[in-house]
Amino acid sequence: MTQTNPASEPCGHRTVSEASILQFGALTGDYARMHFDLDFGPAQGMGGTIAHGLLSGAWSLGALAQHAPERLAIGEGDAYVAGMSVRFSRMTYVGDLFSLRWRDGETPATEGLAADGRLDTAFEIVNQRGEVSTTGSVSVVRGGGALPGPPEPLEIGPWSRADAPSPLYADDMVERGPRGESLGRTVTEADLVAWTGFTGELDPVYLHAPFARAGRFGARIAPPMWTFCRGFGDYLRDLLSVSMPSTGFAGHLGDRWRFLAPVFVGDTLRTRHRPVAWKPSASRPGMGIVEFALQIVNQRDEIVQDGRVVMMIGTRP
Repeated sequence: MTQTNPASEPCGHRTVSEASILQFGALTGDYARMHFDLDFGPAQGMGGTIAHGLLSGAWSLGALAQHAPERLAIGEGDAYVAGMSVRFSRMTYVGDLFSLRWRDGETPATEGLAADGRLDTAFEIVNQRGEVSTTGSVSVVRGGGALPGPPEPLEIGPWSRADAPSPLYADDMVERGPRGESLGRTVTEADLVAWTGFTGELDPVYLHAPFARAGRFGARIAPPMWTFCRGFGDYLRDLLSVSMPSTGFAGHLGDRWRFLAPVFVGDTLRTRHRPVAWKPSASRPGMGIVEFALQIVNQRDEIVQDGRVVMMIGTRP
């Protein structure tokens, strides 16, 4: 983390357990084998069972809500988490410690966010050995700042799993990789309660009905980080349904997302996704960096959130 201004003392200490991995998978639908098969990681030379990358992003917001609530404008009815970006630089294993350090951010977490009243916070997650495993930033818009305009709907195009190459290399992804739209899932009261209880992001705009009714959106909304993680789970199931090179999995390098419209209890969300770009890795010969676009839409076909996922996948020999 650059030192243009000092970072906070570490806070929000949490230890990754098998139970936390199981619960995060249940909350998000991310059931990738590397998180749940205790023999898979060691067999691939990974050193152990790996925690979800987005678990660190989710716990980061919980740590800020608990220890620096002013960074998320907790208690301000017109404020909302407008965007987030995370980059994963080190694998995190069962038994590793999460500690958060934060500081004022210089730039928004993602493009297209309102400048009026925006508060940017940069953060990093440090493990018990003092190693940084995750870096990122989160942007909050306060005082009624305008929401970004809706983007163009993501053009998915036809795709058949049967026609995909086997294995599917990074080189193939943009033209022949998985793309589609999920069947959809209705947001429930249980989603809000379970997610906020697990992460610690106890914002009254998600949990306090009278407070939320008097605020910007007129009702409680789903935590935007949960919305993105559910969309990620939808996309990942399609990606992992095809054969990939080497060990058969993709390395998750980072994500970014932005809030476009509120999600309420009772809304039904679908995820559109497709690969949009790839390039050879500059640091890992034989690997490629693939970027996937996600859009999360509600039952009225309104795009409520969009984002990008960056993965590392083997290239064609």
